[in-house]
Amino acid sequence: MSIEGHSTAPWANVIAEHYCCVAGCARWGSLGFSESKTVDTRWWCAEHYPYWEEIKSRSNSK
Repeated sequence: MSIEGHSTAPWANVIAEHYCCVAGCARWGSLGFSESKTVDTRWWCAEHYPYWEEIKSRSNSK
């Protein structure tokens, strides 16, 4: 088995697990948001993602 194409950079092969940040929800947090690089990213599942309306309004304004 060849490892060609795999990164040798540190942390390149680390799997980061992130779940929905809403208390009591154990779903996968596939939608993340951070205000800046210095603030930890918060993760939400699709059901709890709080920015859907903002995304919809931006896509409707085009």
